[in-house]
Amino acid sequence: MDMSLSTLIGTAAGCIGLYSLVPQVMKCCRSGETAAISLRMFAVRILGLVLWTVYGFALGSLPVLVFSALGLVLSSVILVLKVRGTRSKSTDEPCHGKSQRPAVGTPVAASR
Repeated sequence: MDMSLSTLIGTAAGCIGLYSLVPQVMKCCRSGETAAISLRMFAVRILGLVLWTVYGFALGSLPVLVFSALGLVLSSVILVLKVRGTRSKSTDEPCHGKSQRPAVGTPVAASR
């Protein structure tokens, strides 16, 4: 199989791009910790990857198509974990951000 230089560069770029997402996906899947992840950034990233996937399909560029689609899958996993984590934290909090202090004028039992 004879690959052009541009195809080799595209394949290398796609591998590096995917490799940068793998540790984040693994950490999110293992720990479930997604508090530091920006929901807006991953939503915009997914939109961009959808457009790159369509662009790769339209051009017939296999590296652009394949690596954009794989990046879309990995980014979608992170976004789903982020949304699930956000929903579960909001329902797990008993006071929804309210303090546990008694209201002003409420008698407090004195400790001796």
